Amino acid sequence: MRYTKTFLSAASFFSLLGSHVLAADLGPATFPERAPYMPVETASGWYLRGDVAYNFSSTVKAHVDYPGGSTPSEYELKRGFSPFIGVGYQFNNYLRADATVGYSQRDSNYYETTTDLWEAMANAYVDLGNYYGITPYVGGGIGFANVNYDYQGPVDARLKSGGTNRFEWALMAGIAVDITPRLKLDLGYRYADIGGKDLYQNGDVTICDDGIKTHQIRAGVRFNTW
Repeated sequence: MRYTKTFLSAASFFSLLGSHVLAADLGPATFPERAPYMPVETASGWYLRGDVAYNFSSTVKAHVDYPGGSTPSEYELKRGFSPFIGVGYQFNNYLRADATVGYSQRDSNYYETTTDLWEAMANAYVDLGNYYGITPYVGGGIGFANVNYDYQGPVDARLKSGGTNRFEWALMAGIAVDITPRLKLDLGYRYADIGGKDLYQNGDVTICDDGIKTHQIRAGVRFNTW
């Protein structure tokens, strides 16, 4: 019995000694360091843009006022393309703004009338988050348009070719696709409403253009420069 106790005591001693030796070999326990917090960089800076718009529907409304009544009319501008260029600024991941200039020359089905149209717009957009490299957005703009009618057919003799400046507003929606960290493909829809203007007035007779309403599909690129 005494030998058994002695054997158990010796076993316990060597077991304890072995655990200390193993602990010494392994060294002190270590834990992986937490990665330092890195805030997500906010997109900001200047960008250049270029777009081509396809005008698939443009309606011009007009009317003639005369003593005792008024005669309305409506006609369409023929479908065509319009180039736009601009410069803008991305304030953060959700808000940006730009200024754009565009031009189009289009015929109409109103005899032989050619319409030259210059647009200068200030636009603001809300980006709705980036999802796997695609950013949907909505926006709106205000500015002015210079509308020049060149009458070449047998129209009303009182109408003279010339340009008028009008107020314009627009609504946009679309998506931006990341091509590179600095280059985006922009695909969208734009509705533009150009205000009306009197084209002729003499006494009680007035010929008035009530405005141009245009629907466009647009494709372009945006390039962050700074």
